[in-house]
Amino acid sequence: MIKIEQDKLGLQDYFYIGYLYLIILGIVSDAIFYGIFGVSYLNYTTILDALISPISLLTNNWVLAVALGVMFALLYFYLTKVAPKIYKKLRVKKWYQKMYNVEKWDKKYADLEQKKNLIPGMMFLFFLLFVSMRTGYGLGMKHKIMEKEITPNHTLIFKDNARLDVRKVGQNSAYFFYFIPGEKVITATPITDNLKQIKVLEKKKK
Repeated sequence: MIKIEQDKLGLQDYFYIGYLYLIILGIVSDAIFYGIFGVSYLNYTTILDALISPISLLTNNWVLAVALGVMFALLYFYLTKVAPKIYKKLRVKKWYQKMYNVEKWDKKYADLEQKKNLIPGMMFLFFLLFVSMRTGYGLGMKHKIMEKEITPNHTLIFKDNARLDVRKVGQNSAYFFYFIPGEKVITATPITDNLKQIKVLEKKKK
């Protein structure tokens, strides 16, 4: 396996890695999310949609953004501060030395303290957190839609001026995904070819 030294990477390399990372994150998370609703999302998306999807989701959903930020910060603190201290206390125990190769783990925890190879590891953990939370959100939304009456949250105004109240699931640059009240199958409508306007419905006060 070829190792890439972080100190040998230039700004352009980091930009390229970040670009690929966002695309892969967007494709995987969206494919899983829409797959929960029975949609083959790869047939409806583009590279640009995949690239901006994670950014758009986090900027439009502050609860998810805060939750991921807190979990990410806690993981960073644990890996760089807590885990090395715990290891130092355990490594002197005879039972621990019999179970693990301490010489191997000494190097790994030393790298953690010095923050070597930390960025790739944190990127992987963020990937898992993001995809997991997106999957959980999709499963929760599907459960509500399948078990309860669909409450519209958007009005679609088509080019022939027809109006339709729907429950939005998501959208990208080309398609709007939604449920029609009374139906249990998701609908994907091309935005440019069919829709003239998308309005957000005001929440009814209880």
